[in-house]
Amino acid sequence: MCLDPRGISIGDAVNLAILEEMLRDPTCVAHAEDLQAGSSYNIPANTQQAFGTLRAADEIIDEGHFMGKALGEAMNGYRPIVELMNANFGIYGMAELSSAGNTYATTGGQFQMPMTVIGAGGTAPNQSLGAEHSQPFHAYIMGIPGLKICSASKPQEAYGLAKSMIRDNGPGVLLLPVKMMKSRGPVTPDSFLPLHKSTVHHLASDESVKNDKAVTIVTYLHGVKETEEAIAELNTKGIDADFIELTCMKPVDWKTIQTSLQRTHKLVILDESTRTGGVGATVSAFVGENLFDELDAPVMRLCMEDAPVPYASEMEKTVVKRAADVVTAVTYMIDRQA
Repeated sequence: MCLDPRGISIGDAVNLAILEEMLRDPTCVAHAEDLQAGSSYNIPANTQQAFGTLRAADEIIDEGHFMGKALGEAMNGYRPIVELMNANFGIYGMAELSSAGNTYATTGGQFQMPMTVIGAGGTAPNQSLGAEHSQPFHAYIMGIPGLKICSASKPQEAYGLAKSMIRDNGPGVLLLPVKMMKSRGPVTPDSFLPLHKSTVHHLASDESVKNDKAVTIVTYLHGVKETEEAIAELNTKGIDADFIELTCMKPVDWKTIQTSLQRTHKLVILDESTRTGGVGATVSAFVGENLFDELDAPVMRLCMEDAPVPYASEMEKTVVKRAADVVTAVTYMIDRQA
């Protein structure tokens, strides 16, 4: 295992999971563009060298084509792994994803569909990738029945979720933060994470809860890093937060959110999808419909505006929310209750 005290990167963690699963299970196959070179983020590096061209296919630039190949393989006893480079390229394979999810769901899981799609996506502050590469692909596919959607912001999560998703008999999409792929951290070998459970990174202190100076913050992907920075600043103001990462976007882990709201009674969502039809909209609607009596204030959504994400950083600030926006929103919510 890695001897670097900083651990391994998110990209290397996913690649390790893929290599381990392909070594363990001969039905695992991989599809990616520039696969021989390790694609864009060293995923899935060395698979073709280790397993040959039949099990590790270096694909043409046509996501619908090789996602369709993976769909056919999954329907015929194989366990395909698709790496998309940028997750937004999966837009060209949405029909195939829809077919995978619907086939699995309409048969109640009797028709197995073990298809895993992995891609770096999301929208980070100062990303400068322009509108086409900054779309909320995760929000676009949330309505597909039978499809599991997970995200990871740390190497351990990326590794554990990748292994669990590859072994799952249903179709799944694992999203990684495009601007944090080189972030390092420890990874426990041969560990697995559930595909239906969120991650609680921090609990507000009992004192802040008692004094009504605690909120629940729900986020994912790059929002994890932004929230960590925001909580550090909020602590200097005597404010604290329950900090929940949506490592599972579908199905959403409602129980974890409910448990937190029973403590804080206030919810802020930092969302890397649009105001209309986004992940935050889904969470906010559920809370409003089912946990309204737990709220002391309206749910506050910090989401992308319904507009193309600008390339220029100064213009991007009007569309993409960040740590400073979280601090402002939480402070306003607390002061309003005072």
